[in-house]
Amino acid sequence: MGFVKFLGTAGARFVVARQLRFSAGTWLELSGTQILLDPGPGTLLRGRKVRPPLEPLDLLGIVLSHKHLDHSTDVNIMIEAMADGGLKRRGVLLAPQDALEGDDPVVLRYVRPFLERIEVLADGNVYTVGNVKIWPVRHNHGQVETYGLIFESEEGRLGFIVDTKFFPELPEKYSGCQLLVVNTVLREWNPDIDHLSLPEALEIIQAVKPKLAVLTHFGMTMLRGKPWELAAQASEKLGLKIVAADDGMTVDARDWT
Repeated sequence: MGFVKFLGTAGARFVVARQLRFSAGTWLELSGTQILLDPGPGTLLRGRKVRPPLEPLDLLGIVLSHKHLDHSTDVNIMIEAMADGGLKRRGVLLAPQDALEGDDPVVLRYVRPFLERIEVLADGNVYTVGNVKIWPVRHNHGQVETYGLIFESEEGRLGFIVDTKFFPELPEKYSGCQLLVVNTVLREWNPDIDHLSLPEALEIIQAVKPKLAVLTHFGMTMLRGKPWELAAQASEKLGLKIVAADDGMTVDARDWT
């Protein structure tokens, strides 16, 4: 059976900079294929520290939703680790164009030959990594190119709503997801910040009605509000299974299938 492991649940620069929550990425195993999403600061360390430790050589792919540092800092070391220190040419990287080219690419050119291939994310395309199909969903997140991700395998359909400003079509984009992970930085809506608030996250969850919804990527206001309590209250109110992720938390496929 597959799993999703949250190596870190920090969102927003202050929580990351102070390491109030770990800022590592999310590790998935679906249909026997291991994929790493958004390797932020500390991903390699946290992956090796968990028990049992996660093995970068087991990865078949790395996906960057966007190039902001809390999502991409460890991408280069994870590429090298996936390629056995660069001794093997293996694995695939999926990333937005501006994470690879332009004035501020975050993927170093010297690690790129370690990969079997690099694919540029684009809305409407479908990508395959091992036994998993991946659909990117274009998000609205400031000046950087940002994509949410839908992963489909024999364990079902998983949606990851990463950093974005709410827009009316957003819930429909993730229709049919059995597991829905929502980056929930803000406790209350702030029109000046391109991140989802808790009320917006719950609106999406209520529309999609997944078997399990997981809130993660918390900013300071969410941490002060005790996200585990906020999730429990929302779950009771909406009649849906909603939990708040903790650092190191593993969600087993049996929880959403």
